Amino acid sequence: MTSDTLTPNYTSQRRKSSIVAATFNLTATILGGGVLSLPLAFEKCGVMLGSLLMIVSMAITERALFLLCICARISGATTYGEVGKAAFGTKGEYGISMVLFVYLMFVTVAFMILVQDIWTSIVSMVARKDLDDVNQDWVLLVVLILMSPCFIQRSLHALRFNCYIGFASIPILLLALWHDVATEPIEMEPLQWTNSFNDVLFAFPIINLSFLCVFNVLPVQAALIRPSRKRMQLVIDGAIGFAFIIMIPFGICGYMYSGKNTDGNILNNIPAPSDWMAGGIGTQLFFLGRFGCGVTLTLAMPLMLLPCRDTLLELLDVALFGPHIVEPRGEKLPLLSRATSTMSERSVQDPIIVTKRNERRLNENSWVRYLLTFLILDVCYMVAIHAPGVAVVWSLVGSSMAFLIAFILPSACYIKIQQDSHFPNDESTAWLWFAQGLFVLAVIAVVACTSQSIIRLL
Repeated sequence: MTSDTLTPNYTSQRRKSSIVAATFNLTATILGGGVLSLPLAFEKCGVMLGSLLMIVSMAITERALFLLCICARISGATTYGEVGKAAFGTKGEYGISMVLFVYLMFVTVAFMILVQDIWTSIVSMVARKDLDDVNQDWVLLVVLILMSPCFIQRSLHALRFNCYIGFASIPILLLALWHDVATEPIEMEPLQWTNSFNDVLFAFPIINLSFLCVFNVLPVQAALIRPSRKRMQLVIDGAIGFAFIIMIPFGICGYMYSGKNTDGNILNNIPAPSDWMAGGIGTQLFFLGRFGCGVTLTLAMPLMLLPCRDTLLELLDVALFGPHIVEPRGEKLPLLSRATSTMSERSVQDPIIVTKRNERRLNENSWVRYLLTFLILDVCYMVAIHAPGVAVVWSLVGSSMAFLIAFILPSACYIKIQQDSHFPNDESTAWLWFAQGLFVLAVIAVVACTSQSIIRLL
């Protein structure tokens, strides 16, 4: 019988995340800076088409996340890079880890730019100063210093409270947008369905980017208590579902608020009055929404930086101590097929004691972890304070790297791993068909959307 290979073991004490904690962790990863650009996507393709694209993106993202989890469970891998090693050898591990590292560096820079803009405007409003009188670089530096205890944590489980606070903050801005739209609707007929295919190619990468959390799904699976396939499916479905419930009204309300003048960062469409306390309920809600969004993005930065640092540690570890061994290890769990779907979790066989493999020596060294953390922070900070804006960063990663990381690489890895597998079954065949279709469609989307992005930049 085919079996899953889990590391740490199924009953390991190193697994500390409940389903709720894991779900909020993954949800907080999704509700990041990309959400602020969703109103622009709806402005480009319309309310009806935008909603349809959101549903499509949600569905394929959910399947792609679980596909990557299956790859890890089949191969015994614990990271995205190890999945690449299992599928394509050492070059696959190097390639995927490098792509993931570069992507996460870009995303961390984008988050820093957004955090800088948001907290600078908040400081100017609270201090009742002109925006030009507040030093943006110093504001960002102070935020990073205050967040340094979160940046040096070893695992995402330690940041579970960040997830709760972040998830509670982002709906405040949605409430403010809804209140303004309900009380002072703009005089326009909202676009329902665009006739411009170029606008669709522009909007779809933004929507896909807003759901992207593939770089955190394997750490979440590694930390989940009793990580059966059913429990991991609940985590993924819960995270994607919660994010969708918040993001689709956010995109629509943001578009209805700004109309044809919708910016790539919806906060740029919201005025920042110096005397916000004297304003009405709408002004105060917008201040709280801006503040809540600032809190959310600030707390989400470590959720980007930790996997970025861990990916760099993996690259250095492989370079210094040789490739990680990705062979069956840890604890094997029987797959829950239709015939065995009623098997309780208590029927799982006892842990198999095996030689420890795939050690990460650098990750065990706290000083190395601290050094790389602050090195990444320093590089991202210097890029963020000199970047012309967050739209430039999103345009560089949204149409190409996001599709590559979220869809192309997981499907390619699964196809290759299944070709080398000696345990084909009906379930694996269905997943293989899905992976092949996803790979083809994602490649077509990358070519079309990247070409459109290049044309727009030129």
